[in-house]
Amino acid sequence: MTIGEYFRCPSCGQEFAIKLQMDETYKVFDWPIHVSCPSCGTEMDLYFNAQGLQPKELLIKDADRCITMGYSAVLPLTKDLYFRNLSKNERIMASTPFMNFSFFNASFDAAGPLGAWASWLMSNLIPYRHYLAVLHPLITHEPCNVKAVSAKLAALSESPDYKELKNEEECVDAFMDLIHATYRNLVIRPYEGTMMKQHFNKMLGYLLKADKNQLSILKEKVVGVMNTHDWLWDEGTKTVADIVGGIQKLMPAMSFAVKGVFNVPSGEELYIMTVGYKEVDSWFASCYEALAHFLPFVVGLNNAYKNGDADKFVVDGLERAGILEDFAKLDASGRINAIRQDAELAAIYEPVLNNRIRNAIQHKGDKFNATTQTIVYHYDTTDDSKVMEYRLIDVAYMVFLQLLHLLEAIQFVGILEKRLRTI
Repeated sequence: MTIGEYFRCPSCGQEFAIKLQMDETYKVFDWPIHVSCPSCGTEMDLYFNAQGLQPKELLIKDADRCITMGYSAVLPLTKDLYFRNLSKNERIMASTPFMNFSFFNASFDAAGPLGAWASWLMSNLIPYRHYLAVLHPLITHEPCNVKAVSAKLAALSESPDYKELKNEEECVDAFMDLIHATYRNLVIRPYEGTMMKQHFNKMLGYLLKADKNQLSILKEKVVGVMNTHDWLWDEGTKTVADIVGGIQKLMPAMSFAVKGVFNVPSGEELYIMTVGYKEVDSWFASCYEALAHFLPFVVGLNNAYKNGDADKFVVDGLERAGILEDFAKLDASGRINAIRQDAELAAIYEPVLNNRIRNAIQHKGDKFNATTQTIVYHYDTTDDSKVMEYRLIDVAYMVFLQLLHLLEAIQFVGILEKRLRTI
């Protein structure tokens, strides 16, 4: 089903027509729409639900020749449906987002797997996407609000057999179960065959099989170089809760994973209408910091698994890192340079820990071009000629991959703590 709506930029009056690809889920969810006005740069957040396009004060009844775009909550858009100056007749003849994306992929079946995956998310994750953000402050409060956490989880379970939580440990375990469920729902089948997922499985297997002495030594060495408790609750879970709360905004970018594309940038000229560059860059920066701060843990775990000692690096002469303490003393860019010498760690973290993008965001050197939907990153404050350019959808996809790695990292910490407590 395709629905046509018209609206006007509140700043400059630029008129827009939007062709929305919708199914019955618009009656259940508010689907996010983000438009950056190419005429004046105003960022507009709209949404579509059973009452139509919102907010109503931006709507107009009709428009003749105006900027026309497509919209899908799930599919990326091609150039044919992004910011085209079309008349009424030309808009009528324009294809739908679904048909357009199918032609782009040279197959009418290309969007089929995306539809099945989107239905899965709409049933198993999106209705519950705010629970992590709701529970996080209740668990981190001193003391933990056990009664409130238990009540929220009882509502989530909808089971008459739900057992009330008794203490903080049970609250933390329940929260970690939600983290695992979120990860399981986000891991798309093609990801299962990647080096990234295989490495996660190996590290997880080690944590589940190692004896108490091995785990105690690992924790002692890791805790000696980073505060895992503070990282878990102040960075890891907090960042994940924020992004999962807005996960529907990343769905068109996540479609790359459904197709089995894990290289970034993808090299495809595609567009996304569910999220703006400011939110994407903010999420990228938060994930970057959380993952960079976690690297000593994952490097120590990787060393323990492969060499039996968190201090024994897999690659001899790992750049400026003789023991885990030396590695932890490196700054973020130094840590990323160091892990390049381990093929698995490099394949997992290097593509999503782009230090130049992070530097540009940190120094407010990220500039957005609404017409091409590209972000220009000025990563060197001393030289304006040093820039990188990425499509918005590619950076949004990086955020999704960062999110998966953060969920993996949180599970590492959670399982280590639980096993030391229970074995």
